[in-house]
Amino acid sequence: MADAVAVHTADGVVATGLGYLVGVHLSTASGAAAVVTIYDHDAASGTKVFETYVVEGLPVTIFFPTRYAIRFEIGLYIDLPVNTTAVIWTRTYNVIS
Repeated sequence: MADAVAVHTADGVVATGLGYLVGVHLSTASGAAAVVTIYDHDAASGTKVFETYVVEGLPVTIFFPTRYAIRFEIGLYIDLPVNTTAVIWTRTYNVIS
């Protein structure tokens, strides 16, 4: 098990493998409004696990209790519009068979 915090200002892979999305903080600037989407995948496709609308001056911060954390199996990919910043908290697992 490994906890991680990552800051993103562009589209990209947040985590790979099996894990949980445990928190997000999203903000946008310059009079912008944005739709932020997070996928259970390694690209901007696959299953959407989280999507929200963010407005300048009204950041979105959500921490999911362990019981309700969003599970991902392939990985997490964040699709961020221009001028949007995301801080993502994840917990990943290594499965030993």
